Amino acid sequence: MSTTGDGPNRYEQPLPADRELLSERRLRRWHWRRLLRGRIRPLLAAGLAGVLLGVGGMAWQTQAGPFAPEEVCWGALARDDLAPMFRKPQDVKAVDAPVLYGRRSMDGPTGSCQLTNSDGDEWAFTARVHRLGDWTGDDGQWADEFLSARLTPLGGGLLGMASDNRAWLAIPDGCLGRPDKFDGPTVVDIAQGTWTSDREPRTEERDWMARTVVQLVNKVSADLGCAGTIADPVEDLPKAARYTRTEKPDALCGIKGLTLGKKRKPDQYPMITDGHGPVRTCDRDFTGSQPKQRLMTVEDPRLAALFTRMTLHEGDRVDSAVGSGGLSPNLGVFRVRCQAGATVFLVQANDGGMSTDLRTLFPRYVEAEAARLGCGPLKLTLPRPGASR
Repeated sequence: MSTTGDGPNRYEQPLPADRELLSERRLRRWHWRRLLRGRIRPLLAAGLAGVLLGVGGMAWQTQAGPFAPEEVCWGALARDDLAPMFRKPQDVKAVDAPVLYGRRSMDGPTGSCQLTNSDGDEWAFTARVHRLGDWTGDDGQWADEFLSARLTPLGGGLLGMASDNRAWLAIPDGCLGRPDKFDGPTVVDIAQGTWTSDREPRTEERDWMARTVVQLVNKVSADLGCAGTIADPVEDLPKAARYTRTEKPDALCGIKGLTLGKKRKPDQYPMITDGHGPVRTCDRDFTGSQPKQRLMTVEDPRLAALFTRMTLHEGDRVDSAVGSGGLSPNLGVFRVRCQAGATVFLVQANDGGMSTDLRTLFPRYVEAEAARLGCGPLKLTLPRPGASR
């Protein structure tokens, strides 16, 4: 998710014919070209311009010092907005890759922004605008982090979620149009520092992340020429998810009737998405950005598109009267049409000990969740162990 800054004159380079800069660059009041408008001898003017260009070029690249703008990240965030997360918001270094979008582009708007403390520590805040793609590609890591049970749905019909170190929100369909069944939505996502799986969530930081991603989407949407704004979602957010220690053996991940059999419980307590949103995720025991075991239902059809190719090509075929899916040693995935549209059920094991439970959990999970969503009853027939298509 890291971003890289362009050179000092990146804004002066000609853009491709099919792309346009969405936010206009402001001319500084004391820009060197304005100094040359006075009655200054040519030799003195040339020398002064050279000095200012040499110093100013470096400062503009990092947007620090006297060149530091009052608004950062495409002009969406004021310095005061950064105060809850940065010690010295006025000294924060900002590097923007401006949001570009051409109507003939197949990739949608793209852009990035990175903010870092001026004292050189490794803490960083990164924002991106990009279209989500196939889960089996680069967006597999995106799903690990941004669809985690740690994130809270923003609610209010918004396609987005937030935690204390990750947040994302889709640009409204009315702005860019609804993606097709093989494309995910165009989103703004933000990341604060490295991924963390702390057991206790930091609610104040989560609220700031939720509020900030909304501000960014509103600015990008406005630059795209779209009307309307999204309201601050913080007041309606549910409590942040925590690991639960009240799980029953016959209701794994809080799903009544879901069991491993003989009332056997997994070794680790789960964290479960709190609140109604685009996904319901149950994660156990994180290692890095991945849980050792994940059970996830993707209820929003726009997000389910990320998994379309996977349901067609992953592992050995899973048979059912409706829907399609596959099963591999570490992953089971199934796609079916429910009342809201395409829905994907996924059971993932990233730990050898938990992968032995996958064949038992996967069909039971899909059938229980389909019944909960009103698109059942489903009956899955798994491929024989060791079979290959």
